[in-house]
Amino acid sequence: MYNFNNIKAAVFDLDGTIYFGSQLAYMANDVIKKAREKFKNILFVTNNSAKSRMQIYEKLKKMGTDAELSELYTVSYIIPQYLKENNYKEVFCIGTEDLKNEIRQNDINPVSKTPQAIVTGFNPDFALKDLNELANIKIDKSCKLIVANKERIYPVENGYLNAGAAPIVGAVENLLDKKTDIIIGKPNTEMLRIPLCKLDIDAEEVILIGDSYESDIVMANNYGAQGILITKEPKNDCICIKQLADLLEII
Repeated sequence: MYNFNNIKAAVFDLDGTIYFGSQLAYMANDVIKKAREKFKNILFVTNNSAKSRMQIYEKLKKMGTDAELSELYTVSYIIPQYLKENNYKEVFCIGTEDLKNEIRQNDINPVSKTPQAIVTGFNPDFALKDLNELANIKIDKSCKLIVANKERIYPVENGYLNAGAAPIVGAVENLLDKKTDIIIGKPNTEMLRIPLCKLDIDAEEVILIGDSYESDIVMANNYGAQGILITKEPKNDCICIKQLADLLEII
């Protein structure tokens, strides 16, 4: 029914696709194994900006998932890559210490008093007091507001939903009286461009599997890749499956 003969890379979302909180999706490892055998190149992408790339990798390995660090791209990893490419040296980060450390490791100051950009990521322990220092920094008009993503919710175990980064971004926008300039995470195609440019794979040679139409499928469509959506509400601009394990029947 589906022809994937030209596909050279399979890109998997993580939250709600490969795992739900600390619970691995049904037959996830079997799907990854078959996709690796058929397409050779496997990537994992996530809008998680609270944890470092290494922490997410360790989570995958602890779950017994067949993944390599070089195949994993978190928005906490992509943000400093973007900052480096665009010559940002001084930023002020609203986010976890893990995100700040990812930024520091790329020779960028994440707590600058004279920032070129405000970087906002997800923090499960966010409180209004976290904005007090930002409220006392004089922001230049050229200063950009760069955010990890604007996802309202994300899935965890047993069908439960947690609040995402969007409410935090809204608080920062309100404090600064400024709209977001750049979204780094999905659906921004940076999450595909940066990893795929290293593999020299064209957009039409990629499939992306995810559970969110607004982030995963919109990103795939904008990039020119084939989107596969895990959903109970079919869409007509992507392939739709009911659960990750259904991939075993179609690839």
